Amino acid sequence: MSHLKQQVDDLLEKGVRFYNIHEYNDSVVAFKQSLVLNENCSKCWSNLGASLSKLEQYLDAIECYKKAIHLSPDYAGTYTNLGNALNKLGEYEQAIYFHLKAINLDATSANHYANCGSVYKNLGRLDKAELMYKKALSIEPEHVNAHFDLATVLLQTREYAQGFKEYEWRFKKEQMLGHIKKYQDIFSRPTYQGQILSGKSVLVHAEQGFGDTLMMARYLFELKNRGAKVIVYIREGLEVLFENMACADEVISRKNKPPETDFQLAMMSLPFICDKKLEKLNEHYPYFEIKKKSKLVSSKKLRIGVVWGASNTGESYKNKVFDLRHFSLMAKDKRIELYSLQLGEDAKDIQKYNLQEDIIDLSNKITDFQSTAEIINSLDLVITSDTSVAHLAGAMGANVWVLLQKVPDWRWGVNEVQSSWYPNTTLFRQYSLGDWNSVFKQVYKELEIKFNMKGTT
Repeated sequence: MSHLKQQVDDLLEKGVRFYNIHEYNDSVVAFKQSLVLNENCSKCWSNLGASLSKLEQYLDAIECYKKAIHLSPDYAGTYTNLGNALNKLGEYEQAIYFHLKAINLDATSANHYANCGSVYKNLGRLDKAELMYKKALSIEPEHVNAHFDLATVLLQTREYAQGFKEYEWRFKKEQMLGHIKKYQDIFSRPTYQGQILSGKSVLVHAEQGFGDTLMMARYLFELKNRGAKVIVYIREGLEVLFENMACADEVISRKNKPPETDFQLAMMSLPFICDKKLEKLNEHYPYFEIKKKSKLVSSKKLRIGVVWGASNTGESYKNKVFDLRHFSLMAKDKRIELYSLQLGEDAKDIQKYNLQEDIIDLSNKITDFQSTAEIINSLDLVITSDTSVAHLAGAMGANVWVLLQKVPDWRWGVNEVQSSWYPNTTLFRQYSLGDWNSVFKQVYKELEIKFNMKGTT
């Protein structure tokens, strides 16, 4: 082996070591150094692309993958990686082309099928996505991501029993391992799997976002009906809301250590254990009964609360939020009093677009979900993006309109106009990817019909 090749191989090995411990900036440096020594190293370009993708530098990653393919046109892995990068950028048709190319080159890789399935899912071609995930699992039965992604397709198409079974694979996902380690004390306890609960205690703990917790809270009643002492372990901000639920014996914030219990059960596993076919979905609906109202400006106008942003933690953030300016017609309408329930950086959009005189900002009145609920209880209507406010208002039985991207999260189904999870919730969907104008045309039309608001379109 020549001295130059040895140097390149050493740098490649170094870069891979950094990549495997998630030190992607360092892996980029190592792979770039290897390319200085040998710019015709296909593996160096491919690995550099993978590291850049992890840093969400997808355009640069794509260029690296293309150079790798030029040098080694028969290596399937680079094609599927290129497809993944294009998928992240929303270039779905191109992504499918390269994933299928990878499959043609190597039909034995479960990853190629699973990756292709994810693009089909993003396009809303759920039948194709399901076939791809199942093909991946026929090759590699323990493929974690294929199981989990298949779960989301099955749930979206109302195959609930199998969907929630597959959804349990989330605990094996890489993204969950840190959470499980952090809360090892909880996960080491016996999992509730349907055992007799009379005289037993169950710690129900939130392992995902606020919206997920609010959505599944309905099943705490079922545990209580089975005779359990129900102890709820949740994120800060939800405590008061849950303390008002008759089925919750004890509510503890995650900043505190939970007490010993006979069983533990993750919040998102409740339907799998308690209601596989969702036969008890709305048995206790609405399940957050809010008696208090927040004091708002005295007005005979139609009171509408609005949210346009969302928590910027998930990959779908940019697709499910929209610009505040879509509410401009509503904000200027003298028959409407518009209230902002938006928190975080997005709340600054009111000043950014000089709408302080047209939208009443309530962010300084919102201290937790209970205070948000009391505000919602004072409104005639809530119009929101796919965020925790949608779930809160929905769980209260409030009049809420949720505005959805073309292919939304699984819980909103495929074509439903009324939510299966929240009977009082109306869903407005994009006609095409990224088209919020069509959604707001539907919204303004519905305002005319439901509230006699002619002239808002």
